[in-house]
Parts: sequence; structure tokens; C-alpha cells
Amino acid sequence: MEAKFVIWELWPARWVPGEAWAFIDGEWREVDSSDVAHNCREVDEVCFNAVAINLKALPAIAFHGRPDR
Repeated sequence: MEAKFVIWELWPARWVPGEAWAFIDGEWREVDSSDVAHNCREVDEVCFNAVAINLKALPAIAFHGRPDR
């Protein structure tokens, strides 16, 4: 499953059930996926990139913990 582009609270984030990463204070941080699921707004990649200027690449460990990805 491809990670969705979302805005969580005020932070750009990527989310799939069971894992979420948010770009907070200039760094990607793993965050509670349930909280993201209940408090996010899904956006398309174009909107995400317009909001999330100067993002660093996701850490190499992001979204590799499950065999279905």
C-alpha cells in the first residue's frame, strides 16, 4: 500500500494504517498512526508539495516495516 499524502494537525505527513511520519520542526518523525488517521486531511501530491516546502527525504526506514510494502 502506498503511503498517503496528508496534513495532520498543521504538519505535512505520510500515512498508512499502522505507520505514520510527520515533518515537524524540519525533521521527519514517526508519529502515532491512529492519531494521524483520525485527525488528518488527505491531499493529493501537488497540494502536499505546495504546503510542504523544503522537505527532506523520508528516512530510509520509513514504510519498510511491513512485508506488504
